[in-house]
Amino acid sequence: MSIAIVVDSTAVAEDLKQQFDNLYTVPLKVIFKDRTYADGVDLTQEEFFAKLKNTDVLPTTSQPSIGEVETVFKDLLNDYDSIIYLTLSSQISGTYDSGMMARQLVAEDRIHVFDTLNASIIHLIMTEEALRMAKDGQEVETILERLNDLREHTRILLVVDDLKHLSRTGRVSATAASIGNMLQIKPILHFIDGRIDLFKKVRSAKKANQAVLDQVKEYQVNENDYIMIAHADGLEKAKEMQVALEALIPNVRVQIRPLSPVISVHTGPNTIGVGWIKN
Repeated sequence: MSIAIVVDSTAVAEDLKQQFDNLYTVPLKVIFKDRTYADGVDLTQEEFFAKLKNTDVLPTTSQPSIGEVETVFKDLLNDYDSIIYLTLSSQISGTYDSGMMARQLVAEDRIHVFDTLNASIIHLIMTEEALRMAKDGQEVETILERLNDLREHTRILLVVDDLKHLSRTGRVSATAASIGNMLQIKPILHFIDGRIDLFKKVRSAKKANQAVLDQVKEYQVNENDYIMIAHADGLEKAKEMQVALEALIPNVRVQIRPLSPVISVHTGPNTIGVGWIKN
């Protein structure tokens, strides 16, 4: 059975296409005033932050339309027996719902839409696992069972530098954001049942990093687990965290990946995330 693996652009999985020719991406959108960009297609993270520095109106985002997903599904079913579509969390985006509606319009028995209940690096880890299994000839049901198992053992922590982006999306009040920035409060966020919520507030970047490392130790992450770092225009911070994690966990190699422009709209610059799945 031939299986196409489809992801939305927030997984930032483009480089995997060099290894897997059955990987396809549906882009979300980033909207700067009156111009719309396809996430990761005609707007890279570097280009996004260059534009962000030169705009007085913060950008917004939108999910893929049902029609766009429907077209992708129809085209792929000409060449593949089945499709597995992995999306970012249904609790923070309508991307999953669009996929489910498109599935109903095309072929419910051949298309499987999987809600990762996560984003970014966790989304990417799940995608790579699905690709490996499909390449090894595993059945759709076996791959979905594995994805469900992985989803039960995930953890992702985001250290946000500037609270104004969270304020704009309703995560904190404007007053709290203003006071928080003055006091140099660094919020640490995590995913709970697919939703982004506050995990802890600390008073410095150093303490924020230590809080993340403490969680890694508490969860007993080891070299056999999946672990990655993501960043939004914060590569130096990500490298510092990489060094700390590799010193903490013997024999582990921690990759650094960029957050997509769509996710970066909501986190703002200098954000880093550490995510892992217990294997």
